[in-house]
Amino acid sequence: MIFKNKFSELQTSQVSTLRLLRLEEELQLTKFLMERLTDAVFWITPDDLIESNYVNRQLSHERAECKLVKTKLDNSISLLQATLESITDGVVAIGCDGDIVSLNQKFLQMWQIPDSIITSRNHNQYLTFYKNQIKDQEKFCTDVYQLDSQKDFESCDTLELKDGRVFERYSKPLRLGEEIIGVVWSFRDITECQQAKEKIRRVLEQEKQLAEDRAQFVSMVSHEFRSPLNIISYSTSLLKRHSHHWSDEKKLLYLQRLQTATEQISQLMDEVLMIGSAEAGKLQCELKPLDLNLFCREILAEMNLQTNSLSTVNFVSQGNCKPIWVDKKLLQPVLTNLISNAIKYSPKNTKVDLILSYQDEKVIFQIKDQGIGITPRDQEQLFKPFYRGENVGDIPGNGLGLAIVKKLLDLHYSKIDVVSEVGKGTTFTITLFLKQPL
Repeated sequence: MIFKNKFSELQTSQVSTLRLLRLEEELQLTKFLMERLTDAVFWITPDDLIESNYVNRQLSHERAECKLVKTKLDNSISLLQATLESITDGVVAIGCDGDIVSLNQKFLQMWQIPDSIITSRNHNQYLTFYKNQIKDQEKFCTDVYQLDSQKDFESCDTLELKDGRVFERYSKPLRLGEEIIGVVWSFRDITECQQAKEKIRRVLEQEKQLAEDRAQFVSMVSHEFRSPLNIISYSTSLLKRHSHHWSDEKKLLYLQRLQTATEQISQLMDEVLMIGSAEAGKLQCELKPLDLNLFCREILAEMNLQTNSLSTVNFVSQGNCKPIWVDKKLLQPVLTNLISNAIKYSPKNTKVDLILSYQDEKVIFQIKDQGIGITPRDQEQLFKPFYRGENVGDIPGNGLGLAIVKKLLDLHYSKIDVVSEVGKGTTFTITLFLKQPL
């Protein structure tokens, strides 16, 4: 019985000892050294190991979270860049340090930025490149300085480039929360828009000028009609009241006045209708073969019958005189008007020259006189309707003749030039560009 008890105690003691030995062995097996930068040595106990495993799990979880955040950030950046590229404007973002933060391809294309500058990401180099393309470089530099000095300043201006393009630039602060971290510039090519606006402006100006010209035209026509109508009214009234006791000579005088006034009205009507037809596009250039030598002589013969001028017209033809293709109905009033003016504004018994010359692909008429001449200022306005020179004095006229000449020659694809000196005379030169070979 005693032996049994002793054996039981021994057995219990051995088990306890074995447990202690195993625990000691586990402790020895779980202890290891970790060297730090300080070369210090730390002993890790099982509790430390448990805590380390927990930390590792936390770190692993945080790494997964960081990876997810990075993926989302990359996606956001890609989305932002895709959005920038989809914009039709050129966009560039500049940080406060002067470096390019972001830009799109449209911006690079608009400014034609070379690769050497693109890789630098330095906006100062970009600015130099901008400036060299802009017309008003001084204003551009001033605006850039103002934007740099006032970071919270928003602006919109227009940049005209040397190559004719026009950009609209919009500048706005780049904010991160309440903090300004840079500036964003956007550029829009408004060249076509500006051209359209300019075209509209010119059309409106032309319409305005046309309206003014029409008003002036109506006023001048009314004035020109009033004078001969007054003569007709006055002469008719006198003839009714006094013809029974007037002599035949006096009656004839007033009848001649009536005839002259009637002819003036008829001529004025013809000229007004011709200008109206030309402006309305109702007159067409119809080319037919014509002997210009014979044509000029017929005009002069007809004018001699209609006028009592003592001036003589000297006709000279030079070069090949084969028939050429012209529009007789357009050319006849042109020559008639210019020759009549040369006679009207020249002293009596002076010579007027009509010179016809043939050249390669053109025919030239020259009408030369020794008359009063035309001042340089009047030459600038010479072909406007109802315009008359300042030195014409009391020589009759309505100022429509040369306006008609210019419109008819335009229809004939021809041009007219004038050379004149006051007191010495005037030379009008008409150049007909031939549609058919001589």
